[in-house]
Amino acid sequence: MKKTIVCAIAAIFSMISCQKDNSQEESGSISAVQKENWLKADLDSKFANSQKQVSAYLFANDEMSKLVKTPNVKEVRFVLGYENNTIQVSIVGVDKAGKELGKINSTILKESNYAAKLSKLGELSVSKTNKRTALVTEHLLLPKDAYAGILGWQEKLNSVKDLDEVTSYQGLRFRHFSLESSIVESMVDKANTANIGVFFGLNPKGKVTTILIGLDKNNAIKKTSATSKDDGENVSDDVLDGTRPSPPY
Repeated sequence: MKKTIVCAIAAIFSMISCQKDNSQEESGSISAVQKENWLKADLDSKFANSQKQVSAYLFANDEMSKLVKTPNVKEVRFVLGYENNTIQVSIVGVDKAGKELGKINSTILKESNYAAKLSKLGELSVSKTNKRTALVTEHLLLPKDAYAGILGWQEKLNSVKDLDEVTSYQGLRFRHFSLESSIVESMVDKANTANIGVFFGLNPKGKVTTILIGLDKNNAIKKTSATSKDDGENVSDDVLDGTRPSPPY
């Protein structure tokens, strides 16, 4: 009897583990081989079908906070790689000279019903009471624009059209996207942020970009309570995008 109970408990833990594996998978540091594979990857239907399963790239908030507050880290780079027909992303913190001072690996979120969570983004407004630096404001995205950009990328994957064009600059594929560390620091200091979600979306020029969104412990889009009469009931924390792709920057 006791043996049967132990076996049943083990089976339950095994099922839970499998369910977690089905929704999230660890992605290690981007290797030189993965970087090279991305530059020459054939963005065909196999790629599109695989990439459509990716809801977001998750970076633990505490790890991100530690990275951007590391002395001399001035910029974070979202480095792209390629493996198993899927884009891989890791974050590198660099100093003014571009020297690496820290690195964070992502967890790839694959959630079949994530579109429902993501749609909430289009319903949110931006808080008018939040104090932001001019630099943060420069990279601030309206939630509805971020949502439209993410949907635009998904539509490209559905049609498998112009994927090489939207992921490249003058025929050279984007290697990474950059943001000042102080901008990311403004996100990680927000309350109840469990993960920073990195999403791919299209910018106004029709090129792919990285969109950063603060997520709660359930990886849902965060929203803040109304703090004044100027703010509505559904107010988002800052949604930012990494507008400096390399190339050309």
